[in-house]
Amino acid sequence: MPDLSQIPGIFLALQVGASLLAILGLGWLARRMGLGGDPRIADEMHARTLADDAIYGFDVQAVALDRARIGALVRDSHDRVMLIRQHGSHFAAREITSHAGIRLDGRFLTITTQDKRFGTITLDLGDQAQVWAASLRRLGSKAK
Repeated sequence: MPDLSQIPGIFLALQVGASLLAILGLGWLARRMGLGGDPRIADEMHARTLADDAIYGFDVQAVALDRARIGALVRDSHDRVMLIRQHGSHFAAREITSHAGIRLDGRFLTITTQDKRFGTITLDLGDQAQVWAASLRRLGSKAK
């Protein structure tokens, strides 16, 4: 059998082939484990579940889903409002306590929370955008 170190082309081809197989194997494993991808909020029930996961007992009464399903607004029976949005391959949620940082532009509602790490999101709520914007203006104005 010939010495492979003396045949650099064959050694290089074997190394590239092994690397390619390793990459494909890791890709297959990641897909099999459900890692990565582009998560979306499937429907209103999914949004309700995400809200309950964020704040246990959050009794959702109303849901507004973004048309692209990247975010949602949910309101509970105590008029608390929660914003749910994509965060990497998962979802994050924050309670909205003030109307500051909320801007309506036609059917788009842009929301900036007080948590700078949460960032700003623009939701396409269609016809519901104006209704939600009006209700969000009342946040923080009630005496507690």
